Amino acid sequence: MSAVAAIIIATYIFRQEHPQDKLHPPPGRHKPSEPGLPEPEMPSEKIDKVYSGRVAIVIDDVGYDHKVFRKFTELGVPVTFSILPGERYSKFIAKEARELNYETMLHLPMEPHGVWSNPGSHAILSAMTRDQMLRQLSADLDAVPHITGVNNHMGSLLTEDGFAMRVILEELHNRGLYFLDSRTSSRTVAYSVAKKIGIKSEDRDIFLDNEPDIGYIKGQIDKAIRIAKKTGEATAIGHAKPETVAAIREKLPDFEDEGIELVFMSRLLD
Repeated sequence: MSAVAAIIIATYIFRQEHPQDKLHPPPGRHKPSEPGLPEPEMPSEKIDKVYSGRVAIVIDDVGYDHKVFRKFTELGVPVTFSILPGERYSKFIAKEARELNYETMLHLPMEPHGVWSNPGSHAILSAMTRDQMLRQLSADLDAVPHITGVNNHMGSLLTEDGFAMRVILEELHNRGLYFLDSRTSSRTVAYSVAKKIGIKSEDRDIFLDNEPDIGYIKGQIDKAIRIAKKTGEATAIGHAKPETVAAIREKLPDFEDEGIELVFMSRLLD
């Protein structure tokens, strides 16, 4: 008898003597459920919620106070931080915001109307030559690392100056940055110049905290939600103040209830 035939006969005899043994499913294969028990459900993909509008909240004047900045990050929602150049915590906050995956902007000081408003030593002024404007702009951009865009700090005078805005916006365009017109003047030409140049841009819809009162700020947030529901989006600018972060925290459920998505500023650009 050959060796192969002997093995086959031995295997047959073993199975006849041990009928209770069963084959187990190979590793990695699904084992059928026991009778009477439902099949286990496979994990389903998460279905994204459909929103009726989007709101970007930009927080200006960041750089003075690190503790207030941290309170905004504790909200756990997209907030875009616009950081002043040359302030005590400017670079530190820019670095930390990047590590926490927040979007940041340069809050670029520009000349305002009126001698009572001081934009600081980092401001771009209408009396500057083109080269002086570009040097100041470059210094301010270098002072705040990791930014994706720029908006104006003050600037009610300079944003009315078509020449100055073209100089600034062409340089921002060359650097791949976007621009948000804070609309500190009703006669601003900044956004229209930005559109002509072709730089990604947007303009503000509403200021949240012209009055440092939580009730007032909550009312402004309601206005931003209404704008977003009507037009599809809204850009709201607030400031690094305890009252502002407190009001936003209280209103967070309203965004969800009204079907409004909070997004970073770059999501709303034209």
